[in-house]
Amino acid sequence: AWGIFCELNAVWSRVVELPYECEHPALPVNQSGVKVLVAGLAKSGTRTLSRSLYQIGLDHSYHSEEFGMFFFANLADKFWLRQNGGHWGQLPKPGALHNLNTKDLEVLRGTSPEELAAALSRCRVDAIALDGIEQVFWPVYQVSPDAKVILLNWRTFKEWRTSLEAFVPLLMLELLIMGTFGALLHVIDPLLMGRKIETMMKSGGPPICQVYDIYTSMWHGIVNGRRIATRWFSGINFTPAEEAGYDAWHADIKAKVPKERLLEWDMRKHRFEDLCAFLEMPDCPRQGRLPRAPNLFLFAQDFPHVFLCKVPMLVLLHWI
Repeated sequence: AWGIFCELNAVWSRVVELPYECEHPALPVNQSGVKVLVAGLAKSGTRTLSRSLYQIGLDHSYHSEEFGMFFFANLADKFWLRQNGGHWGQLPKPGALHNLNTKDLEVLRGTSPEELAAALSRCRVDAIALDGIEQVFWPVYQVSPDAKVILLNWRTFKEWRTSLEAFVPLLMLELLIMGTFGALLHVIDPLLMGRKIETMMKSGGPPICQVYDIYTSMWHGIVNGRRIATRWFSGINFTPAEEAGYDAWHADIKAKVPKERLLEWDMRKHRFEDLCAFLEMPDCPRQGRLPRAPNLFLFAQDFPHVFLCKVPMLVLLHWI
């Protein structure tokens, strides 16, 4: 019971999380530096596009995991600490199925465009796939004057909903078993690992969905609930229940983004060459169809050596 309580309330994260944030110099006012926004709901190909952007050279291509870990968690913490007089213990509990809330929406609405752009630019974000954080699209778009938009409207509502309903229960299972122990990271990181976590967090990358080792996986397990998964349950997601809302969301983006900055992407026909052409990259590093990136247990599938090494260690820690 104690272990379940700790996982649901991110106790480990609150105790051992290292307070690092991106430290690149901020770009000029209202300039986030973001080059590409992937506008798509969960289960529309966002993870595949995010990875493909990384593979053609956008080194800080973020999915919602990196968005939360490197950027929004720090933004939210600062917002709530200003509200509560600096009391860390009074930060909101992480969002989850048992704690649906609108705390992140309050943060988004309470953050000025200048502050939002500056925070993003300090992480040198190249691209963001807005899966699970769809309400962030317009605020980020407004402070990214040079960003191009890839719209993932290729699935019908029925196709999308069927895929989503099969995905969500397994995602909840994955979140429940990710937690781990890391109280020694405060000592290990500077003394034995050359400040690996500190360097990663201060530079805003590399993206954990693309570069992942055992040590990073320990950090990820600790902070996942409070920095990452909470974003999907705290008011900045958009999950339309009916076809009208689904169509309207895509139509709004299509109507407001200039045609020269918009590409309607179809996973069934578009290739790396189309992606590079849209981003004006004459020497495309990759060719052919985009390899499909896994959605469920993606870290175990993409980095099996990490998973196989980590399991015995977790069994030992839980037994102890």
